Amino acid sequence: MHLKIIGKGCEFIYETEKETTTIGRSSENDFVIPLDDFSRKHCQITIKGDYVFIMDLGSKNGVLLNDKRIPAHQQFPIYNTTKVVIANLFEFILPDGTSIKEVDLDVVEPIRRLR
Repeated sequence: MHLKIIGKGCEFIYETEKETTTIGRSSENDFVIPLDDFSRKHCQITIKGDYVFIMDLGSKNGVLLNDKRIPAHQQFPIYNTTKVVIANLFEFILPDGTSIKEVDLDVVEPIRRLR
């Protein structure tokens, strides 16, 4: 899995073979983002088969999918057309390398994992 978060004049990149990755400010996370906008344990990205899901872990600033905050502790699929915002950051690069600024709005299938 390749994840990139861009915002506030900085860029964070994380690569792993794990199927589940936690993101947050705490060093206990797999992907540590040392910004105050992030909760200690902010969210989780999970690959199940060929598909990618996101779950808010009860964060203060939340996870927005298409400008709507998702409820905590529930997994939601990330689609090619989904605008993903984590902790008020400007851009989130999906695990297949697709940016929310580059999505093909005609595609409505879930993000497929690259092999």
